This record gives sequence, C-alpha cells and structure tokens, in this order.
Amino acid sequence: MPAVTLYARQRSIGDAPTHDGVESAHVAALLLTSSVEHRVERCATAASSPSGALPCVEIDGDVDGDASGAGPAPRSAREAAHRCATATRTRTRDCDGDASADERAMIAGLHALARENLRLASEYFAYVDAVGYEARKEELAKTLPWPLSAWTARSAAKEAKRELDRAGVDGERACAMAVEAYGALNNRLVNSNARHGDGYWLCGAKPRSCDAAAYAQLSYHARSPSCGPLRAEMKRYPRLIQYVNDVTERLVEMEKTLVQNADDVEPSRGTAPTVDPSAWGDRYDSNHAERRTGWKPRTTKAKKMSEKDKDMRRKAWYSVGFAAASVISYMFLGGFIQLDFDDEDDEDEDHAADDVDDDE
Repeated sequence: MPAVTLYARQRSIGDAPTHDGVESAHVAALLLTSSVEHRVERCATAASSPSGALPCVEIDGDVDGDASGAGPAPRSAREAAHRCATATRTRTRDCDGDASADERAMIAGLHALARENLRLASEYFAYVDAVGYEARKEELAKTLPWPLSAWTARSAAKEAKRELDRAGVDGERACAMAVEAYGALNNRLVNSNARHGDGYWLCGAKPRSCDAAAYAQLSYHARSPSCGPLRAEMKRYPRLIQYVNDVTERLVEMEKTLVQNADDVEPSRGTAPTVDPSAWGDRYDSNHAERRTGWKPRTTKAKKMSEKDKDMRRKAWYSVGFAAASVISYMFLGGFIQLDFDDEDDEDEDHAADDVDDDE
C-alpha cells in the first residue's frame, strides 16, 4: 500500500460544523471506506498544505495524484476535493472496484444527488443565507486577521452566489432540491436495511464511494447551525438521520485502526457524536418560513414626520444657514477674502495711456 497523508481542516469524523470542512470530511470518509491506512494532519489554513488548498492528499510524495509533481495548485476547495477523491480512488484501493454494472449505475446516480442537490443546498445556506454567512465570518476570524477574514468570506460568498444565480437556486429551490435528495436516499436506505439488516450501506452491505459523498453533505446538514431549514426538512426522514449516526459511529471505529496522526495526536476514540433531531425546529414555524423564502434586498420606507419634527428640521436648516452666513461674513470682514477689482482697471488704464504716449 502507498504512503498516504491527508491534509484536512478537521481531524475526526463528525467534527465539521462549518462548510469549509465538508470537502475534508468527504475525502476522509472516502479513505476510511476504502480501508486505506493513512496519516492526518490538521491545517488551520490552506497555506499549511502542500498544494495550497484544502483538502489535500499526498500519495507516496505525489501531491493530489499529480505525477509531474509541478502541477498548478487547485483554484478552489471544490477542485481540490475532486482531485483528492480522484487520486484516492485511482491510486489506492478503490471501494467500487468489485461493484456490478447495476451497482455502478446506482453509485453514479447517488453521486449526482450529492453533487447537484445536496452540495448546492449546502452552499446556499453557507454563503448566501445571512445566518450562514455570519457564522462563516466568525469561523474565519479565528484563523485570519481582520479585514482579511471579512474579505475572504465576502469574496467566497460573491463567487458562490454567482454560481447559484446561474443555476437558479434561491432559498426555496435549495430546500426543494435537498428534499428531493432526502426522499431518494431514504428509499435506498429502507431497501438496503431490509435486505442487509444492521450492516446496511447505500448500495448494499459494503461501503461505496457514494456513501462518503452523501455522508459528508448529510452530516453537514444535520450538524451545522447554518442549515436550520434543511434540518427541519430532514426531520421528516428518520431513516436518513439514523444513517448519519450509524455511519459516524462506523467511521470513528475505522479511525482507530486506519489513522495514524503525523503530529502524534491520537485519533478520536471516544463516543461518536450523535445527531438528535428532537432539538430541531419545525418546518411550519415562522423562522423556517422566513429563511426558506431566501435573501432579499433591504428596502427602506420613508418615515412620516410629525409637525414637531418638521418644525425642528426647519429650525435646524435655519441654524445651518445662519452659521454659514456668519462664517462668510467673518472671512470678508477679517480680510481673509479680498475682492479687488479697481487695481486691475487702473492698471489697464495706465497701460493704455502708455501706449498713447508711445504713439505720439
């Protein structure tokens, strides 16, 4: 087996409450479900990784699977995650290697749900929604100085909003796309659990790459405070919530034997963090309805002034006018401003008289 090192924002599974850790959780889960022994180095910023972006996987000294060793750094976290996942699946033990043709078709469909539905919903409530945007600014402020943290959050939000606008995704559409994926995944889990019992996964009794992709997004929806509207929708699918808890527990168990941390920090060996939907909001409450409606530009309404307010404003304008007149008068009387037109006229007359004398 090749030597593999994962550079990620968080160290353990179930410990990614911010959107910056979703892609790291995806690659970490993919390494675990592929039964790849690896080391994990936790990085506070992307500059700490060899590729300049997070997540980053190093396989036998080859960063992100780039055989040339001098390839360009990933331009975004999404590109970095794609390169990490591709390198992991091609250079290490592929967890989809023994899948049948029907299973491969199902895996591709589940990947599409995670990429197109769950991911876009995550990005909307992480970057465009006001609650998620403020939470991300606070998280960045822990590692970056102001105003760099605010600028980073704003630039990422503008980039994500442009992509979401092109896709026609607003708050209502983001929730609808998530519900569509929740329903499809819930049906898959019900069938898989009925056939394989407690050892179920999305495509049978064995973990596949689609489990890592779907789990990373579902875990973020279930754990992040920014995804309140998504949690209210997920609450209708108890089998999906049970899947998040079961996979979290299984991955934490896998960490005990597959992860050796490079900084001598032991991997998480405690009880897996459990998702409890009883504390989630209801999909019919006012807060959920307001956030699902989506962000709208703030409108300012003209305030109707009383007669007393109008009189005070009129007196204020009189005071400003009197003060301006007083200052101008003082500048004239004090000699700060002089208007002298006679000297110029006399000088012109003198020049004219001299010209007459010269002619004579």
